Amino acid sequence: EMEIYLAFFEEKGPALFDKLSKCGLNRWRISRVWNKEGKFSISLLYEYQDEKAFQRCRQLNDKFVEDNAEFYRKVTLKRNSYRTINILDFDGNAAD
Repeated sequence: EMEIYLAFFEEKGPALFDKLSKCGLNRWRISRVWNKEGKFSISLLYEYQDEKAFQRCRQLNDKFVEDNAEFYRKVTLKRNSYRTINILDFDGNAAD
């Protein structure tokens, strides 16, 4: 299922990111997380300009899921949401 999920977002992700970035999404990262031997999962990280951008993007994301309901019925999702505040952010690409 993970490979199907990743292939789906390799195809659909760029267009979705383009729409979301126009509404205030700064960054969207999809990562593979290795847990115990032979076990892995997918992690999604979204970074928004502010809470208003989050609300706008949430509406677009909800529509995306609705429009792709047939795909989402084929995969098993376990969702955990975390709202965080950055404490430290070390960025090698940041301007001096």
